[in-house]
Amino acid sequence: MPIGQFTAFYPSRPFWACSKLDFSSREREGWFHDQMAEEVFSCETDSYTIKICRDGRIMLRIEALEGGQEQDQPGRIEDIVRRWGDYLDFLNAFYLLLDSAMLEVANFAYFDLHEIANRDAFRVRYEDGKSVGENIAMESVASVFQMGRYLSNYSHGVAIEYDSRIMMRHVVSMDVIQHASTVFASVISSPGSEKDLASFAKGLSEYKIGNYETSLILAWFITEGSIAHLWERHLASLNREFENGQKKINRERHDFLVGRDFTISMVSNLLELWDVLPNSLFKDIDTVRGFRNKVVHKLKYSPNATDTQLALKTAQAMIERIWNISFIPSLSYSIRGI
Repeated sequence: MPIGQFTAFYPSRPFWACSKLDFSSREREGWFHDQMAEEVFSCETDSYTIKICRDGRIMLRIEALEGGQEQDQPGRIEDIVRRWGDYLDFLNAFYLLLDSAMLEVANFAYFDLHEIANRDAFRVRYEDGKSVGENIAMESVASVFQMGRYLSNYSHGVAIEYDSRIMMRHVVSMDVIQHASTVFASVISSPGSEKDLASFAKGLSEYKIGNYETSLILAWFITEGSIAHLWERHLASLNREFENGQKKINRERHDFLVGRDFTISMVSNLLELWDVLPNSLFKDIDTVRGFRNKVVHKLKYSPNATDTQLALKTAQAMIERIWNISFIPSLSYSIRGI
């Protein structure tokens, strides 16, 4: 009997995946739960599987993170923490891409993007291709959506189709979901990209609640890491082997070129001079670096929305340059009235 595990989450804003529930057929027992839990989208490869249910549950299985973990053996705490961290990177990356797909395909900023943390995600157990059990994310709004699959959790004083929790849902089309899935396939084929996308999602979620300083610093980490990546790639392109077998950039020289004598400011300048970085992007990097330095050195500077947007835009451009993964972030706020 094939047994497998998925890691799942719900976006904070509920939605119908592909189409609404059919409220016309209520004779059969379990009609509500079965439609809510119906898998309306699935993408399965040798390395990963995505399943999305009609009620908006998103489930992900990464084969590399499940190896040797199918038995009911908890493993070492360090391994558990690492695997959760890796899964959360992939979940946040997909959530960011789904949010972007709504803008790109539907021209509608629907989701209220937030960071998916450990308390928001839960494990789902499958046997013979069917869901047979799951953890309840008791510390998260996700638990509300988990229990929302059961008709008994709704008021009996009003028809279910008029319940506010049902009426508030928007349909996210198959085209939107397919677009997000297609881009996510590029993430899977580019190991490391999920970490940059997850960091961007975290930075964007901080921006949405007005925490500009944290957002700016997270965006800068992405940019700084991308510059280092471009520098390594450029050094590799310059390296060659002489007739005597020695390399132009040997280990000692390489260590010097990537050492602390070559600051990010210096490296970005060199990359711009070699036309590895466009001048406009270089200027944005230099400006954001100035913002970052003011924050770190406590120079009585508080980032504003415009500064943070530039930091996010620059990080987004660097992700596209490094990983060739494009997305459109929604810069709407998640703050309510007070």
